Formats: sequence, C-alpha cells, structure tokens
Amino acid sequence: MDQERLLAAVLLADVVGSTPLYERIGDDAALQQVSDCLDAMREIVARHGGDFIYSKGDDVLSLFERPEGALRAVSQISSQLTKGPLRARIGLHFGAVIRARSAVFGDVVNVTARLSTTANPGEVLISQSFFEALSARSRKTLRLLDKMALKGKQELFDVYTLWSEDGALGTQIPSRGTIIERRSAPPPQINLVIRYGDQVQSCRNNEFVTIGRSPECNIVVERPWVSRHHATFTISNGKARLIERSSSGTFVSMGPGHEVFVRREDILLFGSGVISPGLRSTLGDAQLLQYEIVSD
Repeated sequence: MDQERLLAAVLLADVVGSTPLYERIGDDAALQQVSDCLDAMREIVARHGGDFIYSKGDDVLSLFERPEGALRAVSQISSQLTKGPLRARIGLHFGAVIRARSAVFGDVVNVTARLSTTANPGEVLISQSFFEALSARSRKTLRLLDKMALKGKQELFDVYTLWSEDGALGTQIPSRGTIIERRSAPPPQINLVIRYGDQVQSCRNNEFVTIGRSPECNIVVERPWVSRHHATFTISNGKARLIERSSSGTFVSMGPGHEVFVRREDILLFGSGVISPGLRSTLGDAQLLQYEIVSD
C-alpha cells in the first residue's frame, strides 16, 4: 500500500444545526443549505492553500502544509457562519500524519476530531502543537483557555481559541467549577544540545547551530549524501526548531517508532531525539546526531 508520512496542519469542521433545519424547512431545502455550506468551506480551504481530503456527513477534513493558511481558513469559516441556522465546530491540530488510500490516518487526526467534537457550535479549539507551529504574529490572534482532557487520551492538553474582535473568548472550558482565562507566560529559557561523535554544540534563544558537509558548518558530517549546508538547529521564542534545507532530506525521531522525514521545511523539536541526515536512522551507514532540550 502506497503511503506518505508528512507534517501538516489538520482542520476538521463539523456543521451543526442541520437536524432542526430539516424539520423546519423540509428535506430538499435543508439539504441544499447544508450542501452550500459544505461547498463554501471547501472553497475557503482551497483558497488558503489547503488540501480537501474528504467529507463525511456534515463535516470537512482538510490538510494544510502551512499552519498560517489553516488559521486564515478557520477565521473565514467562522465569520461566514455567524449568520443563519448552521454553525461549525472546528478543531485544529498539527503534527505527523500518514496519507494513504485517499485518506489520512494517525493520532493527529484523532486528536483533531476530539477537539472538533468538544468545541461549542461556532467555536474553534486549537492544540498547543498548532500554536507552536505558528509565527509570533499569528500567535497573537489566539488565547490560551486551559488544560483539558480529551476522550481516549491520558494526558491533559493546552487548548487555544480565536480571540474575538470584542475581546471575548470564543470558547470557555470549566476547570474545577470555574471559568479560567489563562494568559500566555513568557517563553521558557532552554538550551539545545547536539552531539555527533566527539562534536558537541549547544544553542540558546536566537542562536544557530549548522550541520552539513562543508567545513564552515558548526557540526561537520562528511558523507556524500549530506548536503554542504544540510540543516540548522535554532531556538526562537522558547521553542527548538530544525530548519531543513537539503536536497536529500532528514529523518527526525522524537520517540520510538515515530520517525518523520522532512525536506526543505521546518520542524519543531521536543524533549530528546535523533537526527539522521539523508538516510533512515536504521540503516548501517546512517550518521546519527543526538539532540536534547534542557531547561536553563
């Protein structure tokens, strides 16, 4: 079975309000309104660079290469569905997915669906990983709500929502019987340590560590499949990132069985893991770089 693993923003918009609409205006007229709504959402997704995957019933699932495009899409969908009987519950998440058989699979898709079903009609729930994948400017359009539990998941999730023009939170999540508005804390001070053989480099906020075949790089990996300037480690706004710009790509592992291939794109790094330029980490000739994120 042909399959592709990729990093993407996943958007799931579920239209609600159709049941009373069918009862009130009849099947034909209601079906037309629901179809028009779904078509409009698909057009918005395409306009902002998204890839429509499928529609099951009253929902639309889409992938975006760029999180900013997904954010613009949900903002427009939310504004267009403020009038009329139909609303959308929307979930946004970011991470590695598997694309196969004209569909997408993986835990990221499942979490997106949980966010969508948890949202109130007309609201957007957004994950921490999606928030971290955005630019600093785009993050200002979101507000942290609180930690919440999602069905089937053991850990708690930090959840964000859109900040409305009147300054009100679009979604409120009860915590211990109260509604809490959380404000973004200053970014944590972290240190990213990279090891390759006897070469050790570290970087902090707004610093860079380059890897590649060229002797000009901070960490030199002398293999023919490694580009002269293969990739760059950096920390910005308290988040560690790998900026991949090679022709052969890089395999990134942030946990057992979770190896992701990236090429000429950025990826956020978490905890500790392994970077393998050009080759899968399981191959004998692979050159493995160990990284670890530690708090200062």
